[in-house]
Amino acid sequence: MAGHARSGLLVPGLVALALVASCGPGSSASPHPDWLTYHSDRWGYSIAYPSSWHILPNQGAPDTELYIGNESNISAPLEMDKTAVLFEVSAQSGSCQATPAGKVDSTAQLTVDGKEVKRESGFFGGSASEAFWGSRATLRARTGCFGFPVIFGSKSARDANLGTTDRMIASFKTS
Repeated sequence: MAGHARSGLLVPGLVALALVASCGPGSSASPHPDWLTYHSDRWGYSIAYPSSWHILPNQGAPDTELYIGNESNISAPLEMDKTAVLFEVSAQSGSCQATPAGKVDSTAQLTVDGKEVKRESGFFGGSASEAFWGSRATLRARTGCFGFPVIFGSKSARDANLGTTDRMIASFKTS
């Protein structure tokens, strides 16, 4: 996907937006000044992510997908270790996809691009071989939907990183 990363310090408008983005009741978390910002000129959005995380290759996925991971060597969900986090931004035409079947054990209301968005998290998947700890939020847009599915390598990875991925989602902005 065409895009580029910039230091959050070089994009003061986005940093200011990210600092006022809400991560839900009782949470004052916001992206840190040392986060980076990915810009997609083609799909008209930007999103902030921790500077220690990595933009990952799309491994043949459509250019509507952006992958960000907390480890640089994530190439497929089945190859993730227990500490890995695979965050995706997906530009979708039509209606937003539902959260996968599973047991939701955590929800949060996030403010994303000026709209209230519900984030759900839990143990998802149809069969034992495809089950995973994850989270998902969607944002309706003028031309379709942006999805934010996240796969965590374990429950402990989810618990340790859910606040970070919520801040990433809250930093999302369309242009």
